[in-house]
Amino acid sequence: MAITRKDIEHIAVLARLDMSGESFDRLAEDMQNIVGMVDQLQSLDLGDITDVINTERKNALREDVPVQEYTPEELVKPNAPDFQAGGVAVPRVVE
Repeated sequence: MAITRKDIEHIAVLARLDMSGESFDRLAEDMQNIVGMVDQLQSLDLGDITDVINTERKNALREDVPVQEYTPEELVKPNAPDFQAGGVAVPRVVE
């Protein structure tokens, strides 16, 4: 697939890019080189490669079980300047 200057100009309009004349030619050449590299991948012989996905694999992580449960009073109260009714009491800011 050949990338032409016209293709790059169209892409620049869609992307709202402000490009000069020489930038179009340089970008068209760069894009053509990228497409050429991707086309090289099509020539690879992948017939001897087996699937790398192992569907027999089990979850190697441990079970998520809480070791110790905490109440709000245990966690917040030591750090709160004023703890009331299970929460932090703050001064009123709206009259």
